[in-house]
Amino acid sequence: MQTWLNKRASLAPQQIGLYYQGQSYTFQQIKQSVQHRAQQLVTLGVSTHEHVGIYGQNTFENYLNILALLQLNATIVFCNIRLASTELTQQLTDAKVKMCLVDQNTCPTNLADIHNLQVITLASLQQLQPTAFDDVDIQFRDVASLMYTSGTTGQPKGVLQTYGNHWASAMNTLLNFQVTQQDCWLCVVPLFHISGFSIVLRSLIYGIPLYLVEHFDAQICHRLLVDQPITIMSVVPTMLQELLAHNVSHQPYNDAFRLMFLGGAPLNSTLLTQCQQQHILVVQSYGMTETCSNVVALNNADAQRKQGSCGQALFTNQIRIADTGEIQLKSPALTPGYWHQAERWQAKLTTDDWFQTGDVGYLDDENFLFIKGRLDDMFVSGGENIFPNEIENVYQQIPQIQEIGVTSKPDLKWGAVPVAYLVGNDVPTADELIAFGRKNLAHYKVPVAFHQVDQLPHNSSGKLLRRKLINLVF
Repeated sequence: MQTWLNKRASLAPQQIGLYYQGQSYTFQQIKQSVQHRAQQLVTLGVSTHEHVGIYGQNTFENYLNILALLQLNATIVFCNIRLASTELTQQLTDAKVKMCLVDQNTCPTNLADIHNLQVITLASLQQLQPTAFDDVDIQFRDVASLMYTSGTTGQPKGVLQTYGNHWASAMNTLLNFQVTQQDCWLCVVPLFHISGFSIVLRSLIYGIPLYLVEHFDAQICHRLLVDQPITIMSVVPTMLQELLAHNVSHQPYNDAFRLMFLGGAPLNSTLLTQCQQQHILVVQSYGMTETCSNVVALNNADAQRKQGSCGQALFTNQIRIADTGEIQLKSPALTPGYWHQAERWQAKLTTDDWFQTGDVGYLDDENFLFIKGRLDDMFVSGGENIFPNEIENVYQQIPQIQEIGVTSKPDLKWGAVPVAYLVGNDVPTADELIAFGRKNLAHYKVPVAFHQVDQLPHNSSGKLLRRKLINLVF
C-alpha cells in the first residue's frame, strides 16, 4: 500500500493536517515538505528498512524528519532526549543505528560522544541536494518504529512496532472515541514516546489536524484549549492536575472540545470530581509500548461507578487474569517481539501465546479492568502481599495530597514495611495519615512513615520511578 502520508494527501490535499506555532499546513503542503526532506535523506544514503535514529522535541523539524523516514519505509529508532549519553549509547548500539537525525543546528551533548554515530543536524541537512526516488510501498508486517521501553524496573528492551500494530491501535481508538474529521488532537506528550508518535499516525490515518506544541505548559495549553478548535488532548495525571489548578475560574474550553485522553496511571477521586465539576470528559486507559498505545479504555459515562478502573478491552483486544493475578492480553496491536532478544520475548508469552504484561489486576463481573500494581513492585510484609499502587489510590482521596508514591524498606520483624513519599500543601500530620490509613486499609498496608518532598521521580512518560523513591530521604 501507499505510505499513509501519500494516501492522505491524495484523499484530502487541502485538509489541514498540522497546526504549529500559529501556522497551519495542509496535507499537501506537509507532503511537499516531507518529500523534500526524504530526498535529502536519500542523498545521505538512507534506504528502506534501515534503522535511523530520531532525536528531537515536539518541533516542526522533528515532525518532518519522522514523516520523511516513514516515506522511505526506513525504521525509526526513537531517542529519549532525557537520557544520558551512556544510556543512549547502549540503545543506539543495540539497534545498530549508524545515523541519527536531530531537529537542531548543533549536535546535542548526550549524542556527541557516541562512537561511530553520524549525527545529522538541521544545518547539515539544509546543505544537501535532494535526490529523486520512486515512491515506496509499505506492508503491515514492515517495522515502522523501534522504541525502547522506559526501563522503570530493568534493562530497556527494543520494542518492534509494525505498521499493522499501529493500524490496529488507531482503529481501536477510532471506534472508542468515535473520531471524525471535525476532530483536532492537541499533542504535548513527547513524540519519542508512543503516546506522542501514535497521535502523528492517527492524524494521517483519520485525516484530522494535529496541534503540535513543543512542551507542556499549563498556561499555554489552557489558552489553546479555550481559543483553538481542539477536541482531544492526551495527558498524564500530573498534566491534568496542573491544568485544573491553573483554571481556578473554571473557564470552559472551546465549544468543540470533547475529551481528555488519560494515560500513565488511573485518575484519583479528587481529580475525577474536579473534572466532572468543570464538565471535562476524561477517558482513562491502559496500554504500553508493546501495544502501540492503549488496549483498554474507560469512558466518562462509567468513570464514577467504576472509579479506579481503566476500562474494558477495546474491540479487537482480549484481556484475561492469570492465577497469579497477572494481566495477560492478546491484540493485533501487540508487537511481534523485541529487537535481537527472541528468548526474552518468548519468556513474555504463555504456552498459548498470551502476552504477560507484568501488571497485576482483576476483572469485575462486567469485565472492567482494575490495576493493583506491578508484579515487580509487590513486596511481602509479614507474609502478606502488598501492592504500592493500592495504598496510593487510597491516600490520593485526601485533597491536600497532590501526589504520593509508596515503596518498602527492610524491617527486622516483618521483612519489609511500606513507606510513603508525598507532595502537597498543608497535608495532615503523620498521626492523622496513619489513622486515615487504618480506617481504609488493612493494618499491614498502612505506611510506617510519611515523608513530604518537593517532587517525585518520573520517567519521560510520566510514570513513577519507585526504585528512586528511597533516595529522596535515606
